[in-house]
Amino acid sequence: MMNEVRETEFGTPVGLVAWEYRLCHRLAEAVTTPSALVALRVVSRFGDWPMCALTGILLGLRFGPGALGLWALAALTGVAVQKVLKLSARRPRPCQVAGGLPQRTSIPDVGSFPSGHTLHAVMAAVTVGSLLPGLFAAFVLLAFLMGLSRVALGVHYPSDVLAGAVLGALAAWAFLFLVTLLHVC
Repeated sequence: MMNEVRETEFGTPVGLVAWEYRLCHRLAEAVTTPSALVALRVVSRFGDWPMCALTGILLGLRFGPGALGLWALAALTGVAVQKVLKLSARRPRPCQVAGGLPQRTSIPDVGSFPSGHTLHAVMAAVTVGSLLPGLFAAFVLLAFLMGLSRVALGVHYPSDVLAGAVLGALAAWAFLFLVTLLHVC
């Protein structure tokens, strides 16, 4: 079922909703080549659970099973919070509104706000930046591309990506607090 973009959807001022909608359209229109779409889809897929799994493996190899276990707990907690927010906000994705963008990738769940893919990517980048700084630049680049890909593929608004990034940073900081408190890393 298609939803309409209303002037005060989700309590957001009209100007911001209109700006986000225009930005989504401009970004989607700028990405037209098949190779660019494939690249965005690859980044989008890798930046979610595979990036989380890679981070967990790296932490486990470097710091042992305790770090891996706490990472898994933090990642699953981030997912739970994100799912509750998605169900509460019930914000349709840009590709699900009348006159919206084409859906250019699969949609893993219901709701646009916040971006779970971006949550995982930023969580990994912040954690890696603190514990494995030699990999930080690559993880930050991937997290940035993740957020960009989710908007360009028509499945998130910029504010969804921003909220996912904030949640990812908070989840990473909680993880880092725990590993420091428990002397795991």
